[in-house]
Amino acid sequence: MSASDKPVFVFVPGAWHTADTFDVVRQLMLSRGLASEAIALPSVGGPLEKGLHADIEHSKEILREMADAGRQIVVVNHSYGGMVGSGAVEGLGFKQRAEAGLPGGVIMVVWMAAFVTPKGQTVLDQLGGDWLPWMIIKNPDDGYCWSSSAEKIFYHDMSPEAQQEAIAKLRPQPQKSFNEPAVHEPWHEMPSMFLFCDQDQALPLVVQENIAKNLVNPVTYHVDGSHSAFLSVPEQVIDGLELALKEGQQQSGILVN
Repeated sequence: MSASDKPVFVFVPGAWHTADTFDVVRQLMLSRGLASEAIALPSVGGPLEKGLHADIEHSKEILREMADAGRQIVVVNHSYGGMVGSGAVEGLGFKQRAEAGLPGGVIMVVWMAAFVTPKGQTVLDQLGGDWLPWMIIKNPDDGYCWSSSAEKIFYHDMSPEAQQEAIAKLRPQPQKSFNEPAVHEPWHEMPSMFLFCDQDQALPLVVQENIAKNLVNPVTYHVDGSHSAFLSVPEQVIDGLELALKEGQQQSGILVN
């Protein structure tokens, strides 16, 4: 199998997080022979006009190019990235493309402690209409939202050194990201998985369980890690993603030798 024929895992980061937040897990995946990419969202640290919909369009172009190249794609959405990935995969399902005589496509969508948001709702809607206590508006007039208490909220199960390294990479997030509505519900037409992060302090397990109820017959998997389990327990996350690949191929009718 050539590199271009290999299935590929595409990570969609959450708010405040740059693409290199997935470097650790991606390097370990490479050692298992698993190809991956991570999308840099234009909203993260970006100008105020970049929000959810800009993130969706940017991600969709990347995924479409991979699909046109014949890749079997597992989209792995983290946190806010759940809304981005849900919109970005629209029209790119493997089965849907095959029926149209097109190659490649998305064989599985994974929500990793991520928002599963009905069409028309926003992140703020899912949060009850207000910012969480650790979501900080430093200046009401500048249009940005900042994260705080990251050691506890995002990275509590990591060493102090690893925490500080991760925190140094965080960027401000335009409030527009949290105010633009979801545009698509791919769980009605594509294989779906929810990967629960059982020790999550940002979206506690009970919240994840409630969010996951929006999915239709999802594959489920649990890891014993924080909101950033891909940093603290990456091997567990990879085990879950290998299951996602297997289930996605089976549900998409792909024969694997």
